[in-house]
Amino acid sequence: MSAATGSTGTASPAAAPAWHRRGSRFSPARMVYGAAGIALFVALWKAAIAWNWVPPNTLPDPFLLPASALQEWTSGRMLPAIASSLLHYFWGLGMGTACGVAIGLAAATVRRFDMLQAYLARILRPIPPLAWVVFAIAWFKVSHAGAAFVIAIGVFWINYFATYSAVRNIDPRFYELARAFGHGRYAAQMLSVTLPAMAPGALAGMRAGLGQAWMTLIAAELLGVPGMGQEMNAAAGVGAYDAVVVYMLAISLLYSVTDVIYMLLEKKVLRWRP
Repeated sequence: MSAATGSTGTASPAAAPAWHRRGSRFSPARMVYGAAGIALFVALWKAAIAWNWVPPNTLPDPFLLPASALQEWTSGRMLPAIASSLLHYFWGLGMGTACGVAIGLAAATVRRFDMLQAYLARILRPIPPLAWVVFAIAWFKVSHAGAAFVIAIGVFWINYFATYSAVRNIDPRFYELARAFGHGRYAAQMLSVTLPAMAPGALAGMRAGLGQAWMTLIAAELLGVPGMGQEMNAAAGVGAYDAVVVYMLAISLLYSVTDVIYMLLEKKVLRWRP
């Protein structure tokens, strides 16, 4: 065992690469490099317009986007679109997360259930969430429920596999120790070992689901469900690509807000972790 590892065989903080150890997420160096990266991206964007790397009038000027955003906001279209998107976003996210975690946990801890659903999961997993749009429309019409259904399918698989892997990767010695202290029953081991040990992996899957829900949501809305996706589709239909980019950036901003809030909640849940 090397000096960089502890008694459990896991790498200590000192063993992390130097580039990973330097500074915090909000250090001045990271902020400078981050700003430089954005500036470089905008410069390439401008170059693509100036040198006709893309067809004319299909890529808006990045410096005109603030005016376009103000126009969308004052027109009264943006706020209702955001509210509509958030409605089926949170419904789909909640249902997909709850079902994915529950079924992934059951599959990883109950052998017979795992064998029962293993082949079914392999059959259904490769099917893209958008392939279910046809049935969503047939069952729920063009509605919030249909969009939430499609979103839930996309979020489900991320949480299912994250939870399943997190449980399967728990050190068996933890269960042996639990049995030695009288926690031999399924429910007792679930509370004392499984849930705490799986929490970091399962919560990472939930965080990934936040982004997956947005990607699935916009695609579902392109079929007519009210929301930002529908506004993007309508704007693209009349060549208003500046409005399309404005809604793309609005999605990015909303995701960043939900991600930050989730990280704060995750930090509280995992406050026991060093």
